[in-house]
Amino acid sequence: MGGGVKVYGVAASPFVATVLLCLEEAGVEDYELVGVDMAAREQRTQPYLSRNPFGKIPTFVDGELTLFESRAISRYVLRKYGRTSASSPTTAAGEEDLLREPSTLEESAVADVWTEVEAHRYTPAISHIVRECAIKRLIPGGGERDQAVVDENVAKLGEVLDVYEQRLSRSPYLAGDSVGLADLAHFGFTYCLVECTEYGALVESRPGVRAWWGRISARPAAKKVAAMMNLVLNPLKMPSA
Repeated sequence: MGGGVKVYGVAASPFVATVLLCLEEAGVEDYELVGVDMAAREQRTQPYLSRNPFGKIPTFVDGELTLFESRAISRYVLRKYGRTSASSPTTAAGEEDLLREPSTLEESAVADVWTEVEAHRYTPAISHIVRECAIKRLIPGGGERDQAVVDENVAKLGEVLDVYEQRLSRSPYLAGDSVGLADLAHFGFTYCLVECTEYGALVESRPGVRAWWGRISARPAAKKVAAMMNLVLNPLKMPSA
């Protein structure tokens, strides 16, 4: 089903992880993860730039089609290869509409709202924390942590998660009763925050958010992608309590 599908990047990248998670949820088994040497800045050279002129990861190739931007890639994957989940710990295959496009106009609008919140509120804050506390430790010459940046974005993320807590105290998932792309798009950065920084309490201290994250991270597809991420992230993981 997924012949010719290639994802260029590294599994430890939260943006790459989102794409891998959608591929796994859609049941695409024969995709190829093509490594990119980030330390050597391969993404800033040819032939990589011919695929992604912005020099970022991931880049996605499906036959003659080349895409970049993880959210656009994720939507394409779910539209082409199956917008219903191929693996769910609680429901039979085909019961979850991950894109919610066939839903009512109102349901689709709610899903769009939380997808926008993830892109413009959640990720800008959490990405700074993860970069300063984890990613810099992976990059040769990545520099010292800027604690002022961390503190500023911990405060911002806390405010965002207070809103999430209100929503998730009334609904198991952001867009309603079943998981969707609005939830899955949070996986990569949240996994890094919880597993590789000392700020996992931002999630764990909020009961609704904690339960939501537990449901997402328990999904078979999420566990598989987490194992792929751990090949790189294990040295950074926080000791268990």
